[in-house]
Amino acid sequence: MSIQHKRDRICQALIGVQPKQVFLVEGADDQQAFRILLERFVPNWEQRWAIAEAGNKRQLQQLLELEPNWVGLVDRDEWDQAVIDKRQKVLPNLMVLPRFCLENYLVNPSELWQAIPPARQAGVAGGEAAFRAAIEAALPEYRRHGALWKVVTPLWSGLRALGFKEALASAESLTTAQDDAEIQRILGEWDTLLDPTRIFNDFQAQLTAVNAATRDEQFAQWVHGKVLWKDVVNPAMNRLLGSMEEGARRKEILRRLPRPADLEPVFDRLA
Repeated sequence: MSIQHKRDRICQALIGVQPKQVFLVEGADDQQAFRILLERFVPNWEQRWAIAEAGNKRQLQQLLELEPNWVGLVDRDEWDQAVIDKRQKVLPNLMVLPRFCLENYLVNPSELWQAIPPARQAGVAGGEAAFRAAIEAALPEYRRHGALWKVVTPLWSGLRALGFKEALASAESLTTAQDDAEIQRILGEWDTLLDPTRIFNDFQAQLTAVNAATRDEQFAQWVHGKVLWKDVVNPAMNRLLGSMEEGARRKEILRRLPRPADLEPVFDRLA
């Protein structure tokens, strides 16, 4: 489906003749979550906005290029501030989630505890301290994983910018295949980007940064929330609070989570 066709389908399905603009998010889980959050914290938002999933970061940005009056929100994940500033300079209607991804609003035990009804809190042996310990014990492993993710993930886009793999392995690379010097030049560019010593040093620098961050900052920006939620948080909540279907638990948390202060710019934009 072309991006123009996707834009048209969103308009037909969600707007029609209504005087609304579109708030774009990446995926279906984001769409469901922000519908809950907006219903709680942005009165009458549906009079002004329709919320739609774009599919991914790339398609969301393409849609914003086509529709400058729409706004979109993408996960921060591996983007650093320099990348964010660059993207937002081109697309002023692009917002970036303050945390690694949406699930990072579902993994901080100090926030989660406040979203648990008192009657169920009372059933946790050891109370809040035990609840926090069940999740925080895994934090050292997952912050290393998050730091490595931030270093390694941009390598793919870097390789693509250098022509991997089409520069040497595509129908258009027939001429290049006859030129040993050009082949070696391209391979050298790829090799420089994938220099293991530099990559590992970047990883060590990221570890230094994450270890200097506060516990709340680590849960917000330095762990991959989707992975921590699936591997640690949801299983711990099932164990301590009783089993619940994952989607239902996500909704319950979002409906009771204290108003996230770092989402105020998003709420203000949609007010």
